[in-house]
Amino acid sequence: MTDDPAALPAAEREYSAHTPDEMVWVRVLGSGRVLGVQLEPPVMRRPGSEIAAAIQACADVAYLEGQVALRAEFEQRGAPADGISWMPTAADLNEARARLRSLR
Repeated sequence: MTDDPAALPAAEREYSAHTPDEMVWVRVLGSGRVLGVQLEPPVMRRPGSEIAAAIQACADVAYLEGQVALRAEFEQRGAPADGISWMPTAADLNEARARLRSLR
Protein backbone atom coordinates (compact mmCIF):
# COMPACT_ATOMS: atom_id res chain seq x y z
CA MET A 1 0.00 0.00 0.00
CA THR A 2 1.23 3.50 -0.77
CA ASP A 3 0.71 6.87 0.85
CA ASP A 4 0.60 8.49 -2.59
CA PRO A 5 -3.07 9.01 -3.57
CA ALA A 6 -2.05 9.30 -7.24
CA ALA A 7 -0.85 5.69 -7.10
CA LEU A 8 -4.40 4.50 -6.43
CA PRO A 9 -6.73 3.68 -9.32
CA ALA A 10 -8.91 6.65 -10.26
CA ALA A 11 -12.04 4.92 -8.94
CA GLU A 12 -10.47 4.66 -5.47
CA ARG A 13 -9.11 8.22 -5.22
CA GLU A 14 -10.92 11.11 -3.57
CA TYR A 15 -11.78 14.29 -5.43
CA SER A 16 -13.02 17.51 -3.91
CA ALA A 17 -14.40 20.82 -5.06
CA HIS A 18 -15.47 24.01 -3.34
CA THR A 19 -17.30 27.20 -4.15
CA PRO A 20 -15.23 30.27 -5.00
CA ASP A 21 -15.91 31.70 -1.53
CA GLU A 22 -14.91 28.37 0.07
CA MET A 23 -18.19 28.18 1.98
CA VAL A 24 -19.30 24.85 0.45
CA TRP A 25 -17.04 21.82 -0.02
CA VAL A 26 -17.87 18.38 -1.42
CA ARG A 27 -15.65 15.30 -1.43
CA VAL A 28 -16.40 12.41 -3.79
CA LEU A 29 -14.86 8.99 -4.37
CA GLY A 30 -13.77 8.33 -7.94
CA SER A 31 -16.55 5.78 -8.25
CA GLY A 32 -19.04 8.63 -7.72
CA ARG A 33 -20.00 8.07 -4.09
CA VAL A 34 -20.27 11.32 -2.10
CA LEU A 35 -17.99 11.07 0.91
CA GLY A 36 -18.78 14.35 2.56
CA VAL A 37 -20.31 17.81 2.36
CA GLN A 38 -18.99 20.68 4.43
CA LEU A 39 -20.96 23.89 4.90
CA GLU A 40 -19.30 26.83 6.60
CA PRO A 41 -21.59 28.65 9.07
CA PRO A 42 -22.05 31.87 7.02
CA VAL A 43 -23.54 29.91 4.10
CA MET A 44 -26.44 28.87 6.31
CA ARG A 45 -27.87 32.39 5.99
CA ARG A 46 -28.49 31.80 2.28
CA PRO A 47 -31.73 30.41 0.84
CA GLY A 48 -31.90 26.62 0.78
CA SER A 49 -32.13 26.53 -3.01
CA GLU A 50 -28.87 28.47 -3.27
CA ILE A 51 -27.12 26.11 -0.85
CA ALA A 52 -28.43 23.11 -2.77
CA ALA A 53 -27.21 24.56 -6.08
CA ALA A 54 -23.75 25.10 -4.58
CA ILE A 55 -23.62 21.54 -3.23
CA GLN A 56 -24.70 20.16 -6.61
CA ALA A 57 -22.16 22.26 -8.52
CA CYS A 58 -19.34 21.14 -6.22
CA ALA A 59 -20.44 17.52 -6.45
CA ASP A 60 -20.55 17.75 -10.25
CA VAL A 61 -16.97 19.04 -10.46
CA ALA A 62 -15.58 16.50 -8.01
CA TYR A 63 -17.46 13.64 -9.70
CA LEU A 64 -16.37 14.69 -13.18
CA GLU A 65 -12.74 14.98 -12.08
CA GLY A 66 -12.91 11.34 -11.04
CA GLN A 67 -14.67 10.26 -14.21
CA VAL A 68 -12.19 12.08 -16.46
CA ALA A 69 -9.32 10.41 -14.57
CA LEU A 70 -11.03 7.04 -14.97
CA ARG A 71 -11.51 7.68 -18.68
CA ALA A 72 -7.80 8.51 -19.00
CA GLU A 73 -6.93 5.21 -17.33
CA PHE A 74 -9.14 3.34 -19.80
CA GLU A 75 -7.54 5.22 -22.71
CA GLN A 76 -4.05 4.36 -21.43
CA ARG A 77 -5.06 0.70 -21.35
CA GLY A 78 -6.12 0.90 -24.98
CA ALA A 79 -9.89 1.01 -24.62
CA PRO A 80 -11.51 1.69 -27.99
CA ALA A 81 -12.90 5.21 -28.34
CA ASP A 82 -16.42 3.97 -29.02
CA GLY A 83 -16.25 1.85 -25.87
CA ILE A 84 -15.76 4.89 -23.64
CA SER A 85 -17.58 7.51 -25.71
CA TRP A 86 -20.35 7.66 -23.07
CA MET A 87 -17.91 8.75 -20.36
CA PRO A 88 -17.51 12.42 -19.39
CA THR A 89 -14.72 14.34 -21.10
CA ALA A 90 -12.40 17.17 -20.12
CA ALA A 91 -14.85 19.51 -21.89
CA ASP A 92 -17.65 18.33 -19.59
CA LEU A 93 -15.41 18.95 -16.59
CA ASN A 94 -14.50 22.43 -17.84
CA GLU A 95 -18.20 23.29 -18.25
CA ALA A 96 -18.89 22.14 -14.69
CA ARG A 97 -15.95 24.18 -13.41
CA ALA A 98 -17.28 27.26 -15.19
CA ARG A 99 -20.72 26.76 -13.58
CA LEU A 100 -19.08 26.43 -10.18
CA ARG A 101 -17.00 29.58 -10.71
CA SER A 102 -20.16 31.50 -11.60
CA LEU A 103 -21.71 30.89 -8.17
CA ARG A 104 -21.47 33.64 -5.62
